[in-house]
Amino acid sequence: MRLRDDQRRIVARAQHAIARHGGCLIAEDVGSGKTFVALALARSFRRPLVLVPAALRTTWREASARAAVPIALESHESLSRGRRPVSPYDVVIVDESHHFRTMSTRRHAALTALAANAPVILLSATPLQNRVRDLAAQIAVFLGERALFFDAERLSRFVIRGASAPIDAMPDVRAPEWITVRADDGATLSAILALPPPPRPLDGGDAGALRTIGLVRAWASSRAALRASIRARDRMGTAIAQGVEAGRAPTRREARAWHAAEGVVQLGFSTLLMDASPSGHALAELGVALAQECRAMDALKLVLRASPDPDVARVDALRSVRVSHPDCRIIAFSEYASTISALYSAMRGDACVGMLTAREARIATGRIPRDAMLARFAPVAQRTSPREPHQSVTLLLATDLLSEGVNLQDASIVVHLDVPWNPARLAQRVGRVRRIGGAAEVRTYVFAPPADAVSLLDADARLRRKLSSAERVVGSQFPVLPSLARVELVTTSNASHANLSASAEGELIARLVAWSAPRCPALDVACDAVAAVESAVPGWFAALSDGRLLASIDGEAPDEIPSVMRAIDLSSGIARFPSDAALCVARAAIASWLAAESLASSCGIGETPGPVRRSIERSMGIASSELPRHHRGVALPIVARLRECLRDSLPLGAERLMAAEAIHARERGALMAALERAVAAGEAARAFRALDEARQAPTVVALIVLDDAATAPLEGPIRHGTLSDRRVTAV
Repeated sequence: MRLRDDQRRIVARAQHAIARHGGCLIAEDVGSGKTFVALALARSFRRPLVLVPAALRTTWREASARAAVPIALESHESLSRGRRPVSPYDVVIVDESHHFRTMSTRRHAALTALAANAPVILLSATPLQNRVRDLAAQIAVFLGERALFFDAERLSRFVIRGASAPIDAMPDVRAPEWITVRADDGATLSAILALPPPPRPLDGGDAGALRTIGLVRAWASSRAALRASIRARDRMGTAIAQGVEAGRAPTRREARAWHAAEGVVQLGFSTLLMDASPSGHALAELGVALAQECRAMDALKLVLRASPDPDVARVDALRSVRVSHPDCRIIAFSEYASTISALYSAMRGDACVGMLTAREARIATGRIPRDAMLARFAPVAQRTSPREPHQSVTLLLATDLLSEGVNLQDASIVVHLDVPWNPARLAQRVGRVRRIGGAAEVRTYVFAPPADAVSLLDADARLRRKLSSAERVVGSQFPVLPSLARVELVTTSNASHANLSASAEGELIARLVAWSAPRCPALDVACDAVAAVESAVPGWFAALSDGRLLASIDGEAPDEIPSVMRAIDLSSGIARFPSDAALCVARAAIASWLAAESLASSCGIGETPGPVRRSIERSMGIASSELPRHHRGVALPIVARLRECLRDSLPLGAERLMAAEAIHARERGALMAALERAVAAGEAARAFRALDEARQAPTVVALIVLDDAATAPLEGPIRHGTLSDRRVTAV
């Protein structure tokens, strides 16, 4: 395998981040080759472990064989079930790392334990799914809990992303187009909104508004999805009613257990799962709520029986897309398996239609294996021989099971049958088709929800707010949401407060690689590379050795945001030798800014210790105060070593292990031995990091002056590639 130039730059930056911080998050676009970038990084280790969704194990095995890089594979799902690899691994690679964005899950805890003594490489095209906390939870795996207190701009420093320039042979993506289908007369929506709050569990938390929104979102997807949601709510109500008859009531945890096992647990035995026996007043209130719920659900069902089924119009619209693109393969996605099943049932008589959900893959003749379905739909991507035309699948109806990690570049049309709550799904769906070697252009269609649903949920504005947040931190991809003329968009991004995204940093590095002024020994400057461009607006911007970018425009105080973004736009002028005056101004401003930052750091400003580190600090206090005097001479050096570990960032798993040892010592009275184990955990986590380099004050490794003075132009053409790979890595 031979990596592209932009991929090699990503590898170099990732190697530097791993050595310095113990990990990194690579957020390249879908289809850009993150798998082979990760395998290139894995070559530097002896025992790499790769954590992937179960559906992607075959993809990674094939890529590992092509690149001749042996790896061990484990699935995300096995971590969620409590299974952890026991062999020692010297690096952990996590594909689709956004699945680890929730810190309370079992899989996140398992990952932090695996990464306590090994560097971590996270891969995700969409690491920020809903909020900045999603990104912080992933970065905390290798940076520790202090990442949870970082703002978006600071978190973006640990995200690696290349320039936004198009990749050769990568298909273009046309702006999505809405497909409007006939909605019902509004009676169904009114009946849903008329539903009372559902019966509350014993310990509260009814989440009535969320359940209503869930019903409306199912209605916006299909009539079949709405009916499935109603049946699930009926099952819950029936189980609670049986408990009330027996004088019992469920807690939230018990209610969730029924919901997860709705098709397994027999309702006749639901009362056996209830431990609590509430007061008669509480049971009476629960009985009233159940009666109101039953009447409202009966009214909703009557409306559904009396109103026309909008799924008929959805099927007609999907057939129209096929007619408009007769020679294209089409994949249609939905969040709801019931929507996929309903549309397939209506179209199973059409030629070359297939269905794929988590439970089954089906064509007109019956069930087939999942791999066989993919081979029929995308033979080129699956590296199989094309089938006869009558055996091929040219329209595949699928759930989001296929929205991650599967190559489907045989297709060129993506249809979103509904708008997912998480906008990252839109990009992931299109990314299955937009791959190197696919069609020259990818077209996308989005089934518009009924107008009343848009008014209720404000779905378009919600999705755009989430997308805007992700783009400010990570960077933009291809367009995934069409414009809605009938919906007034809510603009949340502000150019004057925009964060420096990871893609902007990658773009600047690409420019630094593309050109720089020749090295001039006569220039008395304290940095490795200096360049200047002619600009009507004076200023400068610099790359620091710790990976940060700093800029000043038109005499303003140096700033990381938004000055760097403006400086990037001004850096495309004619190359010049920098003037002495401009260099003096830039050097003085940078030195003053670094001195102020160093003073703030030495005073402890800007760092907030989290609960894990505070627990460790308390245990160190116990070691100093509660031990007998004749033991303190032995304990104090251990405490000093522990404090030395806490000077640096540590993986979250190492921090938790150290805290657990300290708490264990306080309970058992074995403080000395536990502190020794805590120190060993901290020192093992520090072993693979370049801490000496990280502790040094940052220096300037590249400086570009925006000079409006009459400096001499460079002789001859601009040199390309004069920055060495080492310098680019430092940047």
